[in-house]
Amino acid sequence: MAKPNILFLVVDCFRADYAYKPGLARTPNLDRLVKEGFSFTSAVSHATTTTPSFANLLTGRYAFEHGVRAHSGMKLNPEVRTLPEFLREGGYATRAEVTGPLGPEIGLTRGFDTYHHRDRRQSENTAWGADLLGSFRAMPAPWFTLLHLWGLHRNRQVLPQCRNAECGDTTYGRALSSIDLFLGRLLDALPANTLVALTGDHGEEISYGAWDEAVKKFRRKWFKFLHKRHLTRRHVSHGLRGCSDGHGNGIYDVLVRVPLTFHGAGIPAGRSETQVRHIDILPTLLEAAGVPRPKEITGESLLGMIHGEAGRHRDAYLEASGVVMLNPREWLAGLRVENRYKYIRALSNPGFAPELYDLQADPGERRNLVASLPEVAADLNARIDALNPTRQTGAAMSDREQAAVVSRLKALGYHE
Repeated sequence: MAKPNILFLVVDCFRADYAYKPGLARTPNLDRLVKEGFSFTSAVSHATTTTPSFANLLTGRYAFEHGVRAHSGMKLNPEVRTLPEFLREGGYATRAEVTGPLGPEIGLTRGFDTYHHRDRRQSENTAWGADLLGSFRAMPAPWFTLLHLWGLHRNRQVLPQCRNAECGDTTYGRALSSIDLFLGRLLDALPANTLVALTGDHGEEISYGAWDEAVKKFRRKWFKFLHKRHLTRRHVSHGLRGCSDGHGNGIYDVLVRVPLTFHGAGIPAGRSETQVRHIDILPTLLEAAGVPRPKEITGESLLGMIHGEAGRHRDAYLEASGVVMLNPREWLAGLRVENRYKYIRALSNPGFAPELYDLQADPGERRNLVASLPEVAADLNARIDALNPTRQTGAAMSDREQAAVVSRLKALGYHE
């Protein structure tokens, strides 16, 4: 059987509920993908900003293993191999179409025959999108394409025909409805033997209706106040959910629960609520491509579960650090286990008050159970310690690389 082409589609800021809960947006093409494919509805991202999340996805390893914890400062460990490297060794042509902070300085270009970092204004609705659609059937098979879409990221891109209540009650929902129009054209443009893997790099806190602009102004002033007092965005974001906007400020479920759907190339229809992880995508795609799983990979393939084998929940390490978390002493580490408990602590500050949530009884993560379930909290804390997550394995960026990254981040609205 011929090796499948692989389209790895990562939609920035894509929350799980907007993929699987009806009525939040108008998404007939996404619904088709989910109906015909196999979805993991409890998939977890390990990071809540784009750069470390893509490093996790492309290495099948955690941040403390590959070295990329933030948008800047450190780049990929030179000894860590990537998904396109493995696939290229297996006979694949490889390319990336990315945007936002994913510049070449990070080291994620490794293994790509072509790595195109476009300006964020070159959306799927510009000439770039039309050229992309026309390129798939001309590529030599088998091919692997990493496609990164930016339209859900602030400032969200909403097409004129999606600026109505039918497309969602939020700007976020309307932006997703806009992406869905492109998704239909994209699916039609793919050759028959193509495996599509769809996920988000992380989730998103979203604001509603008339709150949008007022909340943005409030948050900008409040975060400056917090920064002067060595506090973080996390202090206000959890209380402002429903009227807040953004990501990177914590590891609550709205920020780490992401869609994960596989479609085409022999994938059966179905879904699973088993907790799986971003790091499991790489070995899944390698197995589908007939490429042996490297021993150093932390993730485990999901292909057996897709084809009916018994599954198990996979423990997911979580982390929030870098440009959005303004105080390094409050960078967060966490563990989400059994699709039930989540433990959150500071990465390296013992004075930080930890949090424990029962996600089945308290999906909104409002009731901290550290005091009432001390044994569970102690067990999860020890399991984080056993991972040794404070180690730094990345390579330092040069002054030139760091300057280029900072310039790009400022253009995107981030402030180092």
